[in-house]
Amino acid sequence: MKRFEFPLERLLRVKRQLERIAELELQRAQEATERARAHLQSLRDQLDSLSDKISASVGRVMAPQQWAAASGMAERVGRSIQVSEREVVAAEQRVLAAAQERTQLATEVEALSTLRRQQADKWQQEVQKHDQNRLDEMVQQRWQAAQGAPAVALYEAEHAA
Repeated sequence: MKRFEFPLERLLRVKRQLERIAELELQRAQEATERARAHLQSLRDQLDSLSDKISASVGRVMAPQQWAAASGMAERVGRSIQVSEREVVAAEQRVLAAAQERTQLATEVEALSTLRRQQADKWQQEVQKHDQNRLDEMVQQRWQAAQGAPAVALYEAEHAA
């Protein structure tokens, strides 16, 4: 009997490879999200530091240029924070999309793997049945030869009935 062949083996290999790629994409998206969050936190820390410096100057005389520079810096950092917050949200959405893609591929791989196992089990049962029929036929032929009776294949007799 020929060896087991799964007709969708190539598709299964491709899906497994795509699943590995999706896992890497998910990992990259998670790392990008962490970098975006770290950048946002850095900007918030910078704004807090600037705010502390401005608060420390309250009650003291401050040159108009110093006040304008500090105020301008606070505005720029504030705008950068808003941009960074949008980047974090976008990065989180990329993580969700990558996770969904990976989940979809993992489901497809699992379905194909299960189908492959089922077909391999069925093939194995057929091989065992075929082997058992041959063995039964051989035993019957030997028994009939020992009895001096004409050999009738059990396997042939089963299919004739």
